[in-house]
This record gives sequence, structure tokens and C-alpha cells, in this order.
Amino acid sequence: MLKEKLNIDGCLKCSYCNTVCPVLKVRPDYPGPKKLGSDIERFRREGLSFGEDWVDYCLGCGQCSLVCPNQVGVSEYIAEAKAHQKKSGIKKIRDYVFARPALLGKMSTMTAPVSNSVFKMASALMPIGGITSRRTFPSYASKALRGSGVSKHETDERKQILLFPGCFIKYNDPGLGETAIKILERASYLVEIAHTGCCGLPATADKKESLTDAKSNILAMEDSVTRGSRVVTLCTSCGYTLKSKYTKLFPDNDRLGKQADMIASNTYDLGELMVELLEEGKLKLPMNTPPLKLAYHTPCHLKAQGIGRPWFKILKGIPGLEVVDLDAGCCGMSGTYGFRQEKYDISMRIGENLFNAINENKPNQVVTECATCRMQIEHGTQYKALHPVEFFAKILRQ
Repeated sequence: MLKEKLNIDGCLKCSYCNTVCPVLKVRPDYPGPKKLGSDIERFRREGLSFGEDWVDYCLGCGQCSLVCPNQVGVSEYIAEAKAHQKKSGIKKIRDYVFARPALLGKMSTMTAPVSNSVFKMASALMPIGGITSRRTFPSYASKALRGSGVSKHETDERKQILLFPGCFIKYNDPGLGETAIKILERASYLVEIAHTGCCGLPATADKKESLTDAKSNILAMEDSVTRGSRVVTLCTSCGYTLKSKYTKLFPDNDRLGKQADMIASNTYDLGELMVELLEEGKLKLPMNTPPLKLAYHTPCHLKAQGIGRPWFKILKGIPGLEVVDLDAGCCGMSGTYGFRQEKYDISMRIGENLFNAINENKPNQVVTECATCRMQIEHGTQYKALHPVEFFAKILRQ
């Protein structure tokens, strides 16, 4: 408790956190992270209710904590306040479902393509459930990405990778996971697909569910990681959660806490690992790429990991490519945030800078690591967006 108190008292009232808040930039009436975070966290700890309606509008991008000069966990305080919100009616039902993408994914893949047709036909009715009808739900694959069947006692001399697929790749885009596996196998890795569920980030406001997700995933991965496997993520939000969130969830459970620390220190974004492979000469860049203009968007949860922009570095090193750093801030999607009826307009206003930057640059291709960033880009522009590894694999085949 002393450490937490000191963390709150470390707030200098400098307002750096407010300067990077995407919501505050488009909604001047939004109190901002300084007020919703450490300013009124003390009152919340005394059982007094402050800012409950507004905390729900936080994107959870983590930029406020990232820029704090005293490392105050501003975003963590807001997330904690979200977890104590009391919701009712249709929003409670909607948010219950949105907090469980793995459950929705399992059900939808079992019945695809019927479920995909239902989502399309039901779009006009979505507002009744608090979901905007102006979005298109991503299609579900008929077969989810499944484990590779690598033995727990595998003795292959190659280094092992434990691919954490996340919900989107597992249920919506298994082809992206397969592409990543081929690239890793090309670098002589043996890849096992983790038998994990949702990372738990969508359930931030549902503390019991997020703890259940985290515990289940830690237990599912501990054996492989103990044996030396590296955990690799393709989703920046999953990577951010495994690296930064799990280590704080089990202060009273020594075993889970240590396992969470071990998983966090052995988790890599795919691009992060590929930079290492290129530097070691285990992977070669394509050399005969036709002249192309590429627009790169940096996801917020990649910035929050503090690892730089590995895919931007990789793509910049490929001869023939002109890689434009869009540097246009948050896309505004933030998982299911942009699907919620009351937040759709805010989401699109936040994304305007990004949409304008893409349209002004007129690239041949847009790339970004985050699946919901790709959804937002395709929704707000006429451009299709790819994960960088998809583009990388595509030019390797040329």
C-alpha cells in the first residue's frame, strides 16, 4: 500500500498525460487522465464516487502512463475505476459480450458462415444492443487456428517459439497466424501454437474475467516457457498485456506472480524478434522489391511496450520501398470502443488525422500491426491495411 500511495503522490500535476490523451483532443469536456487518474483516485479509495461516467470513455491506450515523468500508473487507476463501475440494462449485456471475444469467437467459428450472414443481416438492429450499425463486424473463419501438436518433450535442436495467437488471429484471421509460422520456420524455429484464450485486455472493466483469463493463460504457457520457448505475439494489445499487465495481477500468489514475470520477460512482438534474427543473419531481407510506397501506422499498444518500432525498421531496410511514417496519433478504434454506439463519433474524430495522412500520401499499401487499427483504417479510408508480416511474406514470394 505504501508503494501505491507514493505512486499517487508522485503526480506533479504537470498535465503531460493530458497532452497525449486522444479523447481529450476531440472532446474538450472530457476530464482527462490527470483528473480521472491520480487526482481523484484518493477519493475513490475512500469509497467516494467521482468520474464514473467519464472513465468509461478512456481508450485504454496507455499513453498517459508512458509519458508520466514520475511513472505514475495513470492508466491503471482509470482501469481500476472502470472495474468498479455498476452498469445495467442493455449496456451491461453488450459489455459482458465484448469482454469475452474468445467466447464469441468459439461460437461464431462453429457456425460460420451462418454466423457471418447473421451479423450482416442484423446490422440494422445493432443500435438496440448499444452497437453502432455503421460498422461491419469482421468475418469469422470456419476453422480456428489450432495447436500444432508439438510434444511437451520435443527434443528438436531448433529453438522453440510459442505463438500466442490472440482472439482475432485465432477466430477471424488464422491465415495471418499461418503466414507468421512460415516466416518463423524459415528462420529455423519450431513453432507451437499456445492453447490459450483471450489475453484479458477486453475484460479490463470486468476484473473477475480478466483475472480468470490471465490465470488460465499463465498456466497454459508456463511449461513451454520453463523449457525455454519464447512467447511471440502478432497483436500489439496481446503483447502489451502479457508484458505489462499480468505481472501486477497476482500480488498475493507467489507462484502465479513468478510465472507471470517469467512469461513477461520471454514475450516478444514478432517484429521485435525478427529484428534480432536479421541482426544475427538468420533471416534475409528481400532484395528485388519493385518500387512501392508504403504507409506505416504505429499502434498505441506498441508504443506502450517501449520497444521502438521494429517493423518500421525492417521495412525501411528493404531496397525499393519508400516507407512513410504516418505519425498521426491514435486511430481511435481501441478494440470494441469504436463499435459502441455512444462512442462511434468520438472514435472517428480521433481517427481523422490518420485518415487524412493516408489519403494525402496516396500509398500503394498501408501496414500496421494492430487488427482493430486495420479495421479502423479500412473503415475510414478506401485503403486496405495489412499486418507487416503479410506484406513481408508477399514480397518474399515475388
